[in-house]
Amino acid sequence: MKRREFLKEVSLGISVLSLSAVFPRCSSQQKRPNILFCLSDDQSFEHVSAHGCKFVNTPVFDRIAREGVLFKNAFVSVPSCNPSRASILTGMPFYRLEEACMNHTPWPTDLEVYTDILSNVGYHVGYTGKGCAPTDWHAGGRITNPAGVEYNKYQEEQDSKGIVPIDYSGNFEDFLEQRPKSAPFCFWYGCRDPHRPFQAGIGLREGKKLKDVEVPPTLPDSEEVRSDLLDYAVHIESFDMHLGRMLKMLEAKGELDNTIIVVTGDNGMAFPRAKATCYDSGTHMPLAIRWGDKVKAGQVVDDFASFTDFAPTFLEAAGVKVPGNMLGKSLMPILCARKSGQIERDRDFIIVGVERHFPGGRKDGWGYPIRAIRNDKYLYIKNYSPDRWPVADPGGPVWPADDPTGGYGDVDGSPSKTYLYNNKENYPQLFNLAFGKRPAEELYEVEPDPYQMNNLADNPQYLTVKNELAQKLQEELKRTEDPRAIGKGKKLDEYARLYTKSL
Repeated sequence: MKRREFLKEVSLGISVLSLSAVFPRCSSQQKRPNILFCLSDDQSFEHVSAHGCKFVNTPVFDRIAREGVLFKNAFVSVPSCNPSRASILTGMPFYRLEEACMNHTPWPTDLEVYTDILSNVGYHVGYTGKGCAPTDWHAGGRITNPAGVEYNKYQEEQDSKGIVPIDYSGNFEDFLEQRPKSAPFCFWYGCRDPHRPFQAGIGLREGKKLKDVEVPPTLPDSEEVRSDLLDYAVHIESFDMHLGRMLKMLEAKGELDNTIIVVTGDNGMAFPRAKATCYDSGTHMPLAIRWGDKVKAGQVVDDFASFTDFAPTFLEAAGVKVPGNMLGKSLMPILCARKSGQIERDRDFIIVGVERHFPGGRKDGWGYPIRAIRNDKYLYIKNYSPDRWPVADPGGPVWPADDPTGGYGDVDGSPSKTYLYNNKENYPQLFNLAFGKRPAEELYEVEPDPYQMNNLADNPQYLTVKNELAQKLQEELKRTEDPRAIGKGKKLDEYARLYTKSL
């Protein structure tokens, strides 16, 4: 199929794969499982109570982790909304997604997604809330969002919390009612929380306490920042609450234990030095998976899991052959291992990166390309254009438009961003870490420096480590045909410069 050929039906160009493929290795019968994929919007790894967070209460996530598998090392392919979601759907690293490797771009015509494949073999497929976005999927000729058919008919009354009033669980119920008899389902719960904006002070008004907040060392420890983190917590808890309602529906229908439930987030929290960066606060995600008695309860695994692994996992679980262009690796061996710790020895590192997050944030539309490799000891980052501003230009466009900081558009406007900007003389190191230019190479030792604040790249004691990681990164990028590693990076720059405005 030619890349710009318009599709007349979703199924055109999709390889319909035989259900006679081998069923999952931990399935005792050939009954295709349901899939409930649950995605929060802008939530970092540590902000679930299962990981010991004291100011966020996530009993439903904790239940999924307790009754299934809790992953300690799950990472996005890219810490940015649309390309992260696209990597989930395609099973490919973000740099292989053509225009979809960044936000606010057309959806390429030839990207194959697991939702279409499952639909073609009889699954009832849909989504509520935020699907794959922000992207113009109409431009590629699609008739549905890549996440599936939209179910957003039901809304809740606007409450005092200022949370987007989508009745996610009501829409899930609508989806289930429209399911053909005996058909398995694949549903994408794309919550719009905890994406900004937050109603300032809602955390305090809901009874949360400033003293309970654990402020990351990358942010000033001020009342303004603490209150902003409490507001963020309220939105995470809303995501968790709606998930709880969905589980009750499945329990009532007797379908809970034949449903693979995946709970995670699309990228890190919308605070300085987090979302849209390749530090752990931007890329490291909470992840728990439950699948009845197919998965042993209480597993805690150390294996590195990529968001590119979800698509092949779902296809294998459904008994469908995984297309060869999906570079992700199925998580089924981990889910079925029935033990904790390191399951697959070759899952000992992850590759992440970014091209461009906020459109038009830099002069002439340039992006800020980054690639990084993370293992259990180190994070190595390669910045391809260190002469540019890493979180967009000072004085450039911002979101929302009333953000008073006047630039740095890759960082969403917030009380925390404003406070740090207005008090930069008091926090010069934190201001520079959040907004300043970066060197071509960065190296961090993650255990003593979990927020990656002490760059070791120029430390001669770490020269061997840096060189080894740089070589490993380049080898992996070449193996997986990253355009920047094989001399074709110019086209990624062209995408960034062409699509500089929201579509």
